[in-house]
Amino acid sequence: MAQKKQPDGATKLTEAFGESYQNVVRTAMDNQQRNVQLAQNWVEGITGVMESQAETNRALTRAMESYAKVVDEAVKSQERTSRALSESLDAYREVIERTTDLQERNVKLVESLFGGVTGELRGQMQGSQELVKAMMEGSEKQMGAFQQMLSEATNSYAELMSAPLSLYKKNLEAMGFTPKQKK
Repeated sequence: MAQKKQPDGATKLTEAFGESYQNVVRTAMDNQQRNVQLAQNWVEGITGVMESQAETNRALTRAMESYAKVVDEAVKSQERTSRALSESLDAYREVIERTTDLQERNVKLVESLFGGVTGELRGQMQGSQELVKAMMEGSEKQMGAFQQMLSEATNSYAELMSAPLSLYKKNLEAMGFTPKQKK
């Protein structure tokens, strides 16, 4: 059977449509490749940012752990100092009480030996007792001032420890992220 030959016009039309379809397909494939490359670059960029952020978070965590250790050691040191001062104050009170008792016994001895000098010695004893009371009050004021200083130092360390977290939150807010509020 003989093959029918297509008219030249039909062949040219088929070739013309074929070329334009090939151009459309080629353009679509080029666009698709550019889109894939763009998406790949975007994913790599986001991955880099996330890796950088993860490293920053790790560094921030290490810094916060270091600050926590420093603050813990400072608090322990302050507690030891406070305990030592308290023990010292107790020992000081005991010495004063013993000294007062000794003075009273000395006064009685002197009264028995020297009747007329007793009034003078009592006056000196009262002066000594007032001096001791004044010293005790001064020591208590010093202890209170020291405890206030320790409290302020502890508060300062707590603020220092929370500073990196506050900075981190501000950076998140600046980047457009808002932390979720607990209900």
